[in-house]
Amino acid sequence: MARRANRPFAAMRRGSALLLAIAPFWCSPLASQDAPAPSPTPAPAPAPADREPDPPGTIVVIGDRAIIASLRNFAVEQTYGEDDVASYAAGSVGEVLDAIREENGDENPAFLVNGRPVADASDIADLPPEAIQRIETLPRGAAQRVNGAAGQRAYNVVLKRQLRTAVVTASDEVATDGGWSSLRGALQLTHIQGQNRLNLSLTGADSGVLLESERPYVPRTEDTYYAAGGNVLPAFGMSQVSPALTALAGAPVTSVALPPGLAAPTLAALLPGANALNPSGRGDFRSLRGASRPINLSLSGNRQLDDMFSLSFNANATWSDSRSLGGLPRARITIPAANPFSPFGVPVSLYLENPDGLLVSRSKSNSQGVSVTLNALVGKWRGSLNGRYDRRVSHSAYEYSGQLPALSNADNPFDGTLAARIPVIANRSDSASRSTAVAAEASGPLADLWAGPIEARVSASVRWETFEGASTTGGAQSLDQRQVSAGGGLSLPLTSSEKGVLGALGDSDLAFDIGYVDLGEFGSLMRSSLALNWQVADWLRLVARTTRDESAISPFLLAAPATIVEDVAYFDPVTGQTVDVTTIYGGVAGLLPEDRRTRSIAVTATPWKAYNLQLDAEYSVDDLRNQIGALPEPTPAVLAAFPGRFVRDSSGTLVLVDNRSINLARERSERLRLGVRYAVPLSPPPRRVAASGGRPAYRTKQTRLQVTLSHTELLSNTSVIRPGLPVIDLLDGAAVGFGGAQPRGTTSANFALTHGASGMRMDFRRRGPSKLLYGSLANPQLLDFGSLTTLDARLYTDLGDHFGQSKLAKGARMTLVIDNVFNRRQSVTDPDGFAPQAYQKIRRDALGRTVQLELRKSF
Repeated sequence: MARRANRPFAAMRRGSALLLAIAPFWCSPLASQDAPAPSPTPAPAPAPADREPDPPGTIVVIGDRAIIASLRNFAVEQTYGEDDVASYAAGSVGEVLDAIREENGDENPAFLVNGRPVADASDIADLPPEAIQRIETLPRGAAQRVNGAAGQRAYNVVLKRQLRTAVVTASDEVATDGGWSSLRGALQLTHIQGQNRLNLSLTGADSGVLLESERPYVPRTEDTYYAAGGNVLPAFGMSQVSPALTALAGAPVTSVALPPGLAAPTLAALLPGANALNPSGRGDFRSLRGASRPINLSLSGNRQLDDMFSLSFNANATWSDSRSLGGLPRARITIPAANPFSPFGVPVSLYLENPDGLLVSRSKSNSQGVSVTLNALVGKWRGSLNGRYDRRVSHSAYEYSGQLPALSNADNPFDGTLAARIPVIANRSDSASRSTAVAAEASGPLADLWAGPIEARVSASVRWETFEGASTTGGAQSLDQRQVSAGGGLSLPLTSSEKGVLGALGDSDLAFDIGYVDLGEFGSLMRSSLALNWQVADWLRLVARTTRDESAISPFLLAAPATIVEDVAYFDPVTGQTVDVTTIYGGVAGLLPEDRRTRSIAVTATPWKAYNLQLDAEYSVDDLRNQIGALPEPTPAVLAAFPGRFVRDSSGTLVLVDNRSINLARERSERLRLGVRYAVPLSPPPRRVAASGGRPAYRTKQTRLQVTLSHTELLSNTSVIRPGLPVIDLLDGAAVGFGGAQPRGTTSANFALTHGASGMRMDFRRRGPSKLLYGSLANPQLLDFGSLTTLDARLYTDLGDHFGQSKLAKGARMTLVIDNVFNRRQSVTDPDGFAPQAYQKIRRDALGRTVQLELRKSF
């Protein structure tokens, strides 16, 4: 294990040497290759209406902004400066972009770097945040201009002109309830020179295991019967262990804790353990949260070849190892009445654990990927050619207790040898997947109309996917799939204030895209979108869109071999009890592709630009057909739709669940999202103070308050599980997933107070209450899922501000992160006010509040 674990670090040393060797050549400045440097000059006056438009494929400079010409008329909604970026206390550019996307409610935005579109955000995701000069948010509709999705924003990441840095990060996170910790580390080597950049990133973590015994976890009653010393309970169908023992005790005996070292027990010798149980050791050997050790190594870069062409690449490798504990091997053994070693005179059940065994589940995976993109600006057209290869290999093994053969009269169940005979069975699963893709796209003007140029977009791609898998229970399976796709679109200008065409109506355009995907023997898919983008005024924008997207199914979902997992805790809504069931996981041939249709209208207003005030409102209707997902909990509606997926024994107890993926006929949702964001300066802008009195010159710092608020209200949410079945209301007790029905409302708020490179950030989230219908149709019951409000806090400071004379403190940042400050967990109760075992708070959130201390140093 030690030798394997060290491989990534050996790769880090080799990668560091490689970066240092090639960085001067890759990033060497060539005057003819660098785009114009941003300048602090004021924005130029608007061009006259009859000016020659800039070719949409070229880079234009507007004030201190460099942006592709097709986006020159899109005003920036928000600008995140270096202090704003620092307020997220993030470790990479990707983490910053994810946080901003979540605040703005963006699902599929496009990304630009220094005003130039990139095929994938992974090209810059592993850069350190210190590389960012600013991030510009471009309004809805901008993404479509660069072959992105309709009605989506675009984010322009402006990198610093020159940067050569090494950043080392180390952190330790612990749960305040105890029992768990996680160590993380990262190394980032970055070299930026104009448009040329090179970045090497290595991240790793080591998270410990959290045991049931380290939390106030309440096991199922039956689980407490198993013990290393052994417990005797009545045989199936009987109410007491032994009439003879009951007579001797003078009261009904329902359990017997076996004394240690007694190979030939008598009833009198067992009397002290009557109506008692030997303690179970299950909680000390069963994990609520498994241990994990992920490591990721990536190398990315961009090279400006000349004025027209640039080459970017991204290569990454990931190793992951996780481990969880399933308790001690255990068995319930029936001791026949005729067994000569039994003093009971009737059949009894012996519950036994093997203290010298341990059930372990382990999963290992490794993946590699490489992507290379050639970008071109040829005349008035912009284009790219991308090649990508990905590979993933995974291995997993799940151990569970097998069944002991029936006892013979020669077997002494009390001699201490029976526990070691409990078999341990391992279910193994291995899989390998490969994906190769080549994609090309281009965009540019076709012709000029009265309100501006007609812009065209075309794209084509070929993708080959291969999946191979094998498991102990499901045998071997494989699947090859080829996807050939083509698409195109047009943006037609309708009005233009610059051209004087219906200028009183502002600027507007109509964008249409259509795409086709040929899957060979798996059929074909269609994609289409229609969007109206209307800039009513410089502070008001409206976007209306309708889209249809049929998605290809992952080969894993179609061909993954069946895997059987024993003893999975499962809430049975029919009985209201939590039981251990056998579950089946794996792929299902014949799944239908998802078909999502979305209609939305969004309004964005920026009425007070001095304070970056932004108001957002979006109303959307989603219609999802053939939804692919795991089998939901067996509510009455789900049982009616998939009766063959749930198996019960003769007593009605749920014993097996076929949890392989299914298609749900249709789900329709209607939602309204409201958002507001503003930033208020609390002190004068930064200014440079000249040196005086022996004190060196310095720059003052500004204190700013940034606030982001959003609320999403689910107005309606219905589902038809299978054709011919009635519509069910997911907001009124029905469910097609796990964790309860959908809450009507979710709210989030983010507050950031910054002072230069120091500050604090508070993230507030509230999930509204919901309910889940269970029981039979004749006797329905409701589980109440209470509302949940959490608060996360981040406090960070630049140590150089406090220890200015220390070289070690220069470029060092310390961050304190407290997630779930008030240690709150969601409460789930039945009509009697009790929490079902499967829904107890510890199961839903094992960690609770965590505290992380991070030290980050740039050199």
